[in-house]
This record gives sequence, C-alpha cells and structure tokens, in this order.
Amino acid sequence: MPAIPPAILKKLYVKNSLRPEGDGFVLSLQNSIAPGVIQGFKGLTLDGKAVPLDQVVIIQPDGASVPASAISEQSPILFPVGATVTLKVSGTPLAAGNHQIGIRVVVKDIGPLEIPVTDRSG
Repeated sequence: MPAIPPAILKKLYVKNSLRPEGDGFVLSLQNSIAPGVIQGFKGLTLDGKAVPLDQVVIIQPDGASVPASAISEQSPILFPVGATVTLKVSGTPLAAGNHQIGIRVVVKDIGPLEIPVTDRSG
C-alpha cells in the first residue's frame, strides 16, 4: 500500500499537459506535495500497455535530460516542491482521445509509488 494515496498523487499531474510530440508524446508533473528524491523510474503505461523505458526521457526543471533507465539510488533526480519535470516519450504515438497513464517511480524514504494520470489528447 503506497504511503501517499492515489488521489493525492493525481495532483502531481499538470492538467492538459498530455500532447503528441514527434513520434511520441509528452506530459508534465509538478510537485505540490513535499520535497522528493526520485531514486528509480520503474515503468510507464499508456492505456494499460507498457512503454519501454528506453523510450522515456525525463526533462528536469533546469532543462537537463535524463534517460528514465539511468535514474537510480546512485543517480537520483531531485524533485523539490514547485518543480516541474516533463516526461518525453518517443516511439509510442498518441492518438486523439482519452488516455490512462501510469507512472511508477521509487521515492527516497517513501518507496514505490504509482502516479495515475487521466487526460485527453488532441
């Protein structure tokens, strides 16, 4: 059972940020809960289908890009309150319509979390 309820985690998603880009899509998360350190990016699903981690890049608030697969305890991402990160996914086209997205991360001192996202594209 996650330490943070899904209803709270949903608030991390920046509404209407889901949009097609290139051969994939982007979406943004803004930390409005508490300072965090992301020690692992464990998965992303689009409408119930897993997206390969090598297709996911995290764009940090300073503009630096980090492959999702490179995030670890040794190479974490800081996620302070008020910060916005963008997830850029390539190789997975986004059709117009409603979408369900699941983002699985490991946060220091909390453990694994799944951030549920529901939005409409196009």
